[in-house]
Amino acid sequence: MTQSMQALHLPFTLFQTQNRMDDDSADDMKCGDLSEFQIRKNFRLEKISGQYDPWRAERTDFPISNYAVIRHKMRHHEVAAKLFNEFRRESRPFSFFGHRGLFMALIDHFQYGDGKPFSSSELNGAYKRLIESAHSDNANSSKVIDKFIRENIDWDNGFFAENKKQALRKVIGESFLPTFNRLQDKMNGLGMSVHGIYATKITLKSLEVNGDKYKATLHYKGQDHFGLDDRDIMDPRFHHLNIFRIWFVLQRWRRYAYKPFFTNMAATITLTGSKK
Repeated sequence: MTQSMQALHLPFTLFQTQNRMDDDSADDMKCGDLSEFQIRKNFRLEKISGQYDPWRAERTDFPISNYAVIRHKMRHHEVAAKLFNEFRRESRPFSFFGHRGLFMALIDHFQYGDGKPFSSSELNGAYKRLIESAHSDNANSSKVIDKFIRENIDWDNGFFAENKKQALRKVIGESFLPTFNRLQDKMNGLGMSVHGIYATKITLKSLEVNGDKYKATLHYKGQDHFGLDDRDIMDPRFHHLNIFRIWFVLQRWRRYAYKPFFTNMAATITLTGSKK
């Protein structure tokens, strides 16, 4: 049998981004790499919090009865714990609708997870809904895969041919991959939790052809990094927001060095259709 007559062997990796999974060399996975001097001078982060000063390990109180400013010395680990609490409070405007619990779980994992990968059924569900809701967009990856399979199935022999795989990979590479960058994601916590997905892998798990109908099962695997790089903190949209200042200091300052981590998500998508 010639290659053009051979069925594609499944499961088959349809597509994988240039960014790879588990890339701990990425800039936003740095941890504890900066001194106090570098953070304060190079990144202009003198003030991190309205009340807590990590550089002096102090809490500042502003009594109502007079104009005096009262400063209390603290231990550095106590300041870190207070900054985490402020991190949670400051996240409310970005996560008040829909997935605040997910973002709270990510902050908890940042504080206590020691850099271990994170996954959750809530995030997987949101990822699946993202892919399915975008399916009507002709440039969306799942729509492109669906259309290409339907138009290139060998209907006479009832399979998808091996020699079509590179062309399919090419059209997927030109499509839109799932990302949490919709307007609603700025308010439901997903934009803060994930936003752009660093790496994506799409696998064709199965393909059944019965007469003039077909059923395909896709497995999407996505991974992002819960961490900030230099560009993130210097972005004018984020630089003056306490939430990002706190996040950056907790992660990148040598004294704290809380570890960023991989955020994993997965979804199984079923495509069905018929010969047209």
